[in-house]
Amino acid sequence: MIRLFITLPVIVALIIFAACNQAPVELSWLQWKWTSSPGVLALLVAALLYATGSASMWVVVLRQMRRARRAEQEVRALRARLPENDTGAARAPGLTSAPASSPMVKAYEAEQATAAASPVATEPAVVTPPAITAEKPPGA
Repeated sequence: MIRLFITLPVIVALIIFAACNQAPVELSWLQWKWTSSPGVLALLVAALLYATGSASMWVVVLRQMRRARRAEQEVRALRARLPENDTGAARAPGLTSAPASSPMVKAYEAEQATAAASPVATEPAVVTPPAITAEKPPGA
């Protein structure tokens, strides 16, 4: 959209220039000479530069598309190498990002199993803060 706001005034200015400069003029470049209006020459140069810019942008876009396609293929290959039992394994709460076969998850599950198997369940100590009493200011 921003390209439209830049391109549209330039195109309008070139069309106005071409409409105002219709008298044929002898033009030369190195040894070549021809007769043309400056407006037509300006439109031709602008069209050539626009086509060149568009082609260079397509080269960049195609290169990015090729990189994205390679990355997607690599992701598919890596997902195919994942073990089947790891994808649907139940995870311990709080450890959702760890793989099911990691030592951290195994230690957590062993800790939970020993805590559930012991007959004496220890409750966490609850500490209550002391009560705050409002003091009356002297003379009140």
